[in-house]
Amino acid sequence: MTMPLKAKTRPVEAYIALFGKVARRKDLLAGGYTAWNVKQAVSSGRIRCVSRGYYALPDASPLDLHFARHQARRTCFTKAEELGLWIIKPPPQPHVAAAHGRPVPGCLVHRVSGGQTLLDVLRQCVKCGAEVEALAVLESAVVLRQCTIQDLREAFSGREDTAGRAIIDMIDPQSQSIAETVGRYHIRKAGFNVQAQFYIKDVGHLDLLVEGVLGVETDGKRFHDTPEGWEEDLRRDNLLVIKGKWCLRIPAKVVLYHPELMTRWVRQALEMINHAQNPS
Repeated sequence: MTMPLKAKTRPVEAYIALFGKVARRKDLLAGGYTAWNVKQAVSSGRIRCVSRGYYALPDASPLDLHFARHQARRTCFTKAEELGLWIIKPPPQPHVAAAHGRPVPGCLVHRVSGGQTLLDVLRQCVKCGAEVEALAVLESAVVLRQCTIQDLREAFSGREDTAGRAIIDMIDPQSQSIAETVGRYHIRKAGFNVQAQFYIKDVGHLDLLVEGVLGVETDGKRFHDTPEGWEEDLRRDNLLVIKGKWCLRIPAKVVLYHPELMTRWVRQALEMINHAQNPS
């Protein structure tokens, strides 16, 4: 989330859309608009003033209006979700940034003055969330090309950024999904060697290869719960059997919300493989 470019000929409402559904007056003025531009947009009904210094699009959600009325904005995991980054699950309370630092009903408040960049939001995620939650967000920012690993290294170069640098070292830019990222994290934490996007001739890439012998496919509904996805999975599974490759196919919801079950299956499968290869 880089700060929007100068307004130039862009309508006020289009500029607000770059921030989401609500923008601060100071951001509009910094973008090159005048108080008269803003007043005209309000008079014509293209935007509305919802709180002192905050302007919203007509289709702004009740939640966005709630934030604006308390001089607050989305931040941290709540902003990351709005940006389309990978979130394991939304936080119990929306995270908001507010310069005043006062409580906002139903929200977790971060005291933030001035604008926020994407890297500011990512730093908040590292401070607020569990390691795996922050990894999912940071890795998706790289995978979705919203920033680079070098950008992250520069942003997390301070003495207080040890945890952030450790997470950056875990990032795999080739990850294809949040389930793959989370699965890789938990299986490695369980003590196993993991290779991501391992290529097998005629089959394609496995999401994960554990200890060089066990494939793990982390299946989400988007790509697998379709007639075409089902047929492709059958083709790949048949070829894996023909090639003598073991593979677990684990639903994404298990990977994301029950990782202990996933790692138990992985451990049990590896024990079976070891027994098959080394019968007593």
